[in-house]
Amino acid sequence: MADGLFYNDLRGPFLTSDVTSVVLSTTDKALYPATSFPVLGSNYWAFAGKRLSIRMFGRISTGTSPGNGTFDVYWGTGADANGTIIGSSAAKALQVSQTNLSWYAQFDIHCRTMGASGTLFCTGRADFNVAVVLSTAAPVLIPDSAPAATTVDTTANNVVSVQFKRSGSSNESMQVHDLLVMALN
Repeated sequence: MADGLFYNDLRGPFLTSDVTSVVLSTTDKALYPATSFPVLGSNYWAFAGKRLSIRMFGRISTGTSPGNGTFDVYWGTGADANGTIIGSSAAKALQVSQTNLSWYAQFDIHCRTMGASGTLFCTGRADFNVAVVLSTAAPVLIPDSAPAATTVDTTANNVVSVQFKRSGSSNESMQVHDLLVMALN
């Protein structure tokens, strides 16, 4: 039962197994398929102030030249590098030759204005094992500076897609083990 007009609603589908590991690239790679994300529908952002929270836990492995890593949050189809970026982290140096180390990320998105020229505002943070992203470069904030709302079509039947890219040239991978998507009101 809702507590008045405002409530938290854990949205399905729920992960019953790990998401397939993603081999990273210099272009954004979706960390989960669109089928693992709730169908929001074209009327999800029905009022200004509507919020969505995404929490993720996973692992990352880096090669001998991973370069920098960047989170990008898209409003689009859920395919790699598709849609409009509504939030982005600064590029943070990834440490070399790490295997299966943990990371955690949380993203909060809320609607500032609705419609075909509506706006979404995205903030978040990611924490990595200190062997992957040194404590001197942590936390990874989204955005690192100058937060601002992004103009998108809030009536589109899109999903929020958390993606990651690296700037290096070796074989890095990330895998999501837990994904929680919650409607906050």
